[in-house]
Amino acid sequence: MELTVVVSYFPLPADRGDPVRVLMMLRALARVRPYTLLVVRRPTTTDDQVRQLRGLLPGVEVRDHVATGYRLDRLGPAGRYPESLLRGLPPWVRTRYSGSLHDELRDRTGHGIAIGEAAGAYLRGTRLRWHWDKANVLAASSRQDLAEAAGPPHRLRARYLAQISTRFEAAALAHCATVSVTSTEEADRLLRSHGRRADCTLPSCVPVPTGHLPRPEPDRLVWLGSFAYQPNLHGLRRFLAQGWPRLRAAGFTLSLVGSGLTGAVERELAGHDGVRVLGYVDDLRPVLATARAGVVPVWSGAGVKLKTLTLLAHSVPVFSTPVGAEGVPSTPAVRLAGTPAELADEILASSPPALAAMADDALELVRREFSEERFAQRLTGSLADHLVGDGR
Repeated sequence: MELTVVVSYFPLPADRGDPVRVLMMLRALARVRPYTLLVVRRPTTTDDQVRQLRGLLPGVEVRDHVATGYRLDRLGPAGRYPESLLRGLPPWVRTRYSGSLHDELRDRTGHGIAIGEAAGAYLRGTRLRWHWDKANVLAASSRQDLAEAAGPPHRLRARYLAQISTRFEAAALAHCATVSVTSTEEADRLLRSHGRRADCTLPSCVPVPTGHLPRPEPDRLVWLGSFAYQPNLHGLRRFLAQGWPRLRAAGFTLSLVGSGLTGAVERELAGHDGVRVLGYVDDLRPVLATARAGVVPVWSGAGVKLKTLTLLAHSVPVFSTPVGAEGVPSTPAVRLAGTPAELADEILASSPPALAAMADDALELVRREFSEERFAQRLTGSLADHLVGDGR
């Protein structure tokens, strides 16, 4: 029985975030049996990166496609939004959609695995028996975005995105035989939003960094995440306003690391005393090696937070809200607090020996529960029906 895997966003470079999980999933699948991978290039994807992906996936036929452009792209959102609506796709899904990839799928038979939310656009009009691997329940997360939207224009946009995302997700679920999510909390959201039970839970995973030598400096904290993701930025602002002053008064410094940083946001955040805004860095190891602890102040968002796992994989103790630790088993490596002030209290109450013990537990937890090897075991066990066969 043939196996076809679809990814709507090219997984290289897999430096952090969702591309890491996607690449690990592709590699784990390749260990079990051959398959054909249909993947959409990013605008920045190079031929060298396509060749690199083929080298990372021995026995896999990689077929790359380009996204189909908008007919009225020159009009900006006024052209893109109506076209997305006509196709029943959220704009960010339509931007990644490839008509040529969908055409190729129509001629295929056997089993299919769609990885990521945007890959749900390809389930209709094919003869494959689909499994959809989801990192996020769109109906739930888009409602959160609507609740947090500030001002009439943002609320109007958020309401539109919530409606079209929920309809898109429901339509895609109707065309897949099985579905996986990243946590039990996400499974509950899927059931509440669509009346659909998740067939399995596949927590995210992170690579354990090589050549990483922690040398934490006293009173140095780090925040990690995308500045472009509003729940991250909202939580960071709340923490800086309500929790950071006490920590700064005690002599702490805070480094902010992540992608999606704009000039305006950088200037705003840099105005806080003791805060270093680093933005995107190619290599996280030098920054995280000197961090005494990491803070994950998020009060909304869904699924296992890769930023939390990344900190733990680098032996960085984590102080987080319950939302930031979703999907992470109870562990001494993560201390929870509900408010910015309580996060500050937890950090201030942690002695150097306690933090050193947390760092040891952090790496052990990742190796035990969130490594590539553990992910591969879960994947092959959960998706047995899609992976069995002679591989032809």
